[in-house]
Amino acid sequence: MTNTTQDKERDDIFDTDVLMQKGNNSNPIKHEGNKKSFLFKSMIFIMVFLILSILYRGFQLLITNDYLFRQMLNEDAPEMPKWYPIVTIVLGVLALIGIFLVNNYKRVGVYMVVISLFASAVIQPEFMADGTLFTMFSLFVFIGYGLAIVYPYWYKFK
Repeated sequence: MTNTTQDKERDDIFDTDVLMQKGNNSNPIKHEGNKKSFLFKSMIFIMVFLILSILYRGFQLLITNDYLFRQMLNEDAPEMPKWYPIVTIVLGVLALIGIFLVNNYKRVGVYMVVISLFASAVIQPEFMADGTLFTMFSLFVFIGYGLAIVYPYWYKFK
């Protein structure tokens, strides 16, 4: 039986000259133009809404000085420190400022959002179980959805 060109194994499949030809390179994704896309605007809107919900929950903690599920723990519930609601609000404000910086194409805004939401999620499980869910959801939305939207605009960020 004779080998045809279809039956032959390609010898050049791992040849770096073939693999690195110009035709095989992918083009980087870049958003052209000065206008923001609908997806970018919707990401900013969604993140502002989510961060405002975190701020609202922190404000409720500050006003009531009580946290969710405390009545279920009865006398075993730990006392919430006075600094806790204030730190929750400060981290929420930092995340909100970060979102506005992302909207203005500032790289520091991306890092501010991620770091402040992560820090907020780290301190919340003890006293604010529902707040942890808000924060983790916001963090996952920004990392999963937000960064996929920000990536084509990254070259515009200063």
